[in-house]
Amino acid sequence: MTDPAATGPPPPDPLAVALSKLDPAPHGFDRDALMFAAGQASKMRVVGLWRAVAGVALVAAAAFAALYATRPPRVEVIDRPVVVAPPN
Repeated sequence: MTDPAATGPPPPDPLAVALSKLDPAPHGFDRDALMFAAGQASKMRVVGLWRAVAGVALVAAAAFAALYATRPPRVEVIDRPVVVAPPN
């Protein structure tokens, strides 16, 4: 029987040698951009609702401002009789 320590290590696998010479390819995948886009898409309905509410509030405020600016001036006539004592 032969001594395994005397024969040395086994020859390397040609596939392992070929794989060790390769460089990793850039993946082209941006995880942060994907997560941002997913969050943005999930909130698009809520953002649209708030934009609609803000638009309605803006139109109402503009209408009330226009009504306030174009109203006729309010004139009140107060008739108060003044009693004057006759001169002596």
